[in-house]
Amino acid sequence: MIDQARHPGGESSDRGYAMEFNRVVGGRRSVRWFKPWKPVEPARIQRILEAARLTGSPGNLQPWRAVVVVQADMSAADRERLLDAANRQRAHEQAPVWIYWFADPAACAPDAFMGQISLGLEVGVLAAVAGWDEAAARAAIDEGAPAPHGMPPLHEVVHGLPPQVAGVIAAGETVGACTIATLAAVDQGLGTSLHIATAPGRASALYEVLGVPGHFIPGYLQLVGHPAEEPQAGGQRPREPFDALFAMGRWGAPFPRDDALVAQLADEGLIQPAAPLPGREEELAHLGRAFGYAGGDGAGSHTTGG
Repeated sequence: MIDQARHPGGESSDRGYAMEFNRVVGGRRSVRWFKPWKPVEPARIQRILEAARLTGSPGNLQPWRAVVVVQADMSAADRERLLDAANRQRAHEQAPVWIYWFADPAACAPDAFMGQISLGLEVGVLAAVAGWDEAAARAAIDEGAPAPHGMPPLHEVVHGLPPQVAGVIAAGETVGACTIATLAAVDQGLGTSLHIATAPGRASALYEVLGVPGHFIPGYLQLVGHPAEEPQAGGQRPREPFDALFAMGRWGAPFPRDDALVAQLADEGLIQPAAPLPGREEELAHLGRAFGYAGGDGAGSHTTGG
């Protein structure tokens, strides 16, 4: 429901609100060139974390954890270890802020599910009139008793949940939080991208330098900074065709795509010019020379924003 106090006027205000959201989503790029000399204000990082904290989470489990590292505040030894762990990617070297995202499997254990059900009933998010019952939920999770209609099949999906499955759930939900965190950075005009946090054989560096518990699962490394490249970052990276991704009713029947709506979404900024944009090769060559990288002539490079 649209808040009429914020969006008076009904449909036209609703459309204006959608345009703001669409422009953030459409303008998101995986920025890989940063201004290392320009710090990011702590308030901007807090905004990213606040948005991630409030993102949707099935079961309200919230298994994501993060450690924020300001590159300028690190010791040289720790900086080198973290860079080496992720194979010294150029963007990693440049970005002033590194956010290491981890998944906590303990947040997806059966008792965590039960705790969130109890909380949901207490605050009125889950409704007894719709079939939710705390005692029945506890019996389903603890004993495997069949859950009554109106509740999920907790006796089949949560009872006896193996730790490795809890890890998979935690990792999947953490990816969702990372996605929201990138949009929160874009909303502030910052550059950001998600990188592999570590090679599997070098993960010990993360645990030792960042001090995280041993059961945390490394997720993504989010780089944050002021972009040194154009905000378009070479254009929107091509995606799979719409009808290859979405079906109507059953698989094999593509969801009908309205061309007029596609044009409207382009006006609203969700759909933007595709990569490569004119001048991208020259931009990459210039950035390569400016940062002193070998092969800065840009030949054969078509790096786009992702």
